[in-house]
Amino acid sequence: MGSASDQPPSVPSALVPTPPQALGATRFLAFGDSITYGVLSSFDGAFLILDEPGSYPSLLGSMLTQDHAPQSFTVINAGIPGETARVGLDRLPGVLATERPQVVMLLEGINDLNFGVPLSQVAGNVLSLVQTARLFNCTVLVATMPQTYYSVAPDGRIRENSADKIVRFNNEVRQLVSGLQNVYIVDVYAAFGSNQSLMGGDGLHPTSAGYQLMAQVFHLAIKTIFPVRGSVQ
Repeated sequence: MGSASDQPPSVPSALVPTPPQALGATRFLAFGDSITYGVLSSFDGAFLILDEPGSYPSLLGSMLTQDHAPQSFTVINAGIPGETARVGLDRLPGVLATERPQVVMLLEGINDLNFGVPLSQVAGNVLSLVQTARLFNCTVLVATMPQTYYSVAPDGRIRENSADKIVRFNNEVRQLVSGLQNVYIVDVYAAFGSNQSLMGGDGLHPTSAGYQLMAQVFHLAIKTIFPVRGSVQ
């Protein structure tokens, strides 16, 4: 009987790569204000820096393409800096008619709050945005607002950024959209938590790391909501 050393070496079983997960939606529209557009805060020179290539929609598009190839994805950035949810109500139908997305990713309301619009009215406008998107047969992913912070502008002005209203606003929006068909909450607030380093010096706009986290949170939601089960690409 041969010794153990005479036995042929064991051959590990072949590693079978996991096929990319197919998704049931490929055309996305990100609708909102400067946080959707991808504005960065800076106290070095310009107060606000436009950085659309580093926005969460752009980063999300790269994630979808990388993780779910060979599917092709479109992520349209329809964010406009300074927009209120009320103005967004007038703009959204035209954008939807032109772009025809399958999914709308929505984050609106902070500018309304900063302008002193009553919280319940702002949340109601967000609900109206959701209902408008549903009229175009879109699935809607409603982001909660990340926690904002008090800050002091370079000129000495104090910016409250509605920091004390964020939790109540998120709760009201969540309650209003709860139970609506094909409407989902994407909890950006929970993902950011109390990590102030994810928000820029103005206390309002995410940092590059914050936008990266937003993209990751939306990506996870999309994979959860739109899987094509049993498919191999």
